[in-house]
Amino acid sequence: MNRTGSSSLTASPLLVGAVTLLVAFVAVFLAYNANKGLPFVPTYNVYSEVPGGANVVKGNDVRIGGARVGLISEVKPMQRDGEYYAQLLMKLDQKYAEIPKDSLVEVRPRSTIGLKYVELTLGESDEGLPDGGTLPLSQSAYATEFEDLLNTFDK
Repeated sequence: MNRTGSSSLTASPLLVGAVTLLVAFVAVFLAYNANKGLPFVPTYNVYSEVPGGANVVKGNDVRIGGARVGLISEVKPMQRDGEYYAQLLMKLDQKYAEIPKDSLVEVRPRSTIGLKYVELTLGESDEGLPDGGTLPLSQSAYATEFEDLLNTFDK
């Protein structure tokens, strides 16, 4: 057996290292941006107004029937007629485009330590909400939390 010729099955250690670094860089990039949604994935954007802000933060889940369908990408404090509320930008998966215009939004507790998620209950309307449309404050609710229940017994 003669091993003096170059074999097509051996790879240069430099090439293997470069490919490994490239794969690691792409994995870190995707993991870092996962809270903002995956890149190059089309989304359906819907605004929603919720009472008092309800401790919702950027990156919280949006769920329909318990299944994750999107995330909160922006939270803005707003005021109308002396009443404060938050405007949420929900980035939903494209397959949920054109949700019914009479859909309801409820901020719910995800855990006892204060994590939240937004529950979207689809309405019955034949008219859909366009991309960038807004669900008004009248179609939102804030779930009662365990701490609020316990505070009812305080003096």
